[in-house]
Amino acid sequence: MNILLARKYTLLLIVSAVLLAGCASKPAYRAASHGGYGYQESVISEDRYRVSFKTRGDKKMMAMDFATLRAAELTQQQGYDWFIIVSRDSMVNKTTNNQAKTSFGTSREYTTTRSCGLLGCKTTTHPTTRTELGMSFGDEHSEVQSIIEIKMGKGVRPENVDSYNAQEVKRNVYQQYAIQSEGIAGEPQ
Repeated sequence: MNILLARKYTLLLIVSAVLLAGCASKPAYRAASHGGYGYQESVISEDRYRVSFKTRGDKKMMAMDFATLRAAELTQQQGYDWFIIVSRDSMVNKTTNNQAKTSFGTSREYTTTRSCGLLGCKTTTHPTTRTELGMSFGDEHSEVQSIIEIKMGKGVRPENVDSYNAQEVKRNVYQQYAIQSEGIAGEPQ
């Protein structure tokens, strides 16, 4: 009996560790779909873009890094070498719901059993009632959005302004967040 209990305990620990690892994985760096989480960009002029990155949680620095990474990728995709951040803004949106909620539900199910013997079969149906009770004590939801406007350029990079070498930015941010290649990282969101 103790061996069976030990195996159940071990299985429970393994399942818990896997679930916890899934919760702890890094946020995905990807294009946002339908205004959701991820990066978006819009063209302002031929060499100017507005880039944003929105994520769950309160990781403001990560959102800023990912917006800058997308600016670097976009700079190279458009045939430029460097970019200047003309303006930047970060927004943190926290929503707290302190309202306690309870839920209660019942359902009726029927179990049919068939037992057969030498003289024939007998079918019986047994009703069972299932009752569920749930409680919630409120929740908190946070999201961060970093928005930057960039101007792209080629050749010699200006030194006296907030300018970035696109290749360096990509290399550094890919390494810092363990991003394998453009647009692929972390966990599903």
